[in-house]
Amino acid sequence: MAAGSGIAALGGLASLAIYRPYFIGLAGLALVYAFLTAFWEKYQAGSLHPRNYAFGKEEAVLAATTLLVFLLVFLPYLRGMNPGDGGRTYEGRGSIIQVDQEEKKVTLRHEDVEGVIPAMTMDYEVHSPELLHGLKAGDEVRFHLSPAGFEFVVVEIHKEKKP
Repeated sequence: MAAGSGIAALGGLASLAIYRPYFIGLAGLALVYAFLTAFWEKYQAGSLHPRNYAFGKEEAVLAATTLLVFLLVFLPYLRGMNPGDGGRTYEGRGSIIQVDQEEKKVTLRHEDVEGVIPAMTMDYEVHSPELLHGLKAGDEVRFHLSPAGFEFVVVEIHKEKKP
């Protein structure tokens, strides 16, 4: 019963978190482990055969927990929302490594972004190609990222004025 509650909690976190895929993966692994453990115990007891299999309390809890996790994970999609798309933006600073107008992407080497993304070099899609006009490799910039699905998208980017 406690394992079922823990799995449901992971599913709940998956519906709210920016790092949703990790929580979905953890909830999935926990569910698979719980099912395999329950069936392994039935197998060792000799009651796994279809004719004498008894659907007990443990299987009912696992089935209910699985349904709850799937609802929590996929509810935002059913309501037509993108996970993590709450309108929040995160500000960062960095330098442009490459600008790709055709693909609507910019490669940034940036500092930590408000504790959400560690300092790294990464490609980001931009919300609109107009954001990239006038930008080139080597420019120091301030930018705003917004979660969109499982990724972050640059929604604002400006050159920093040199002193």
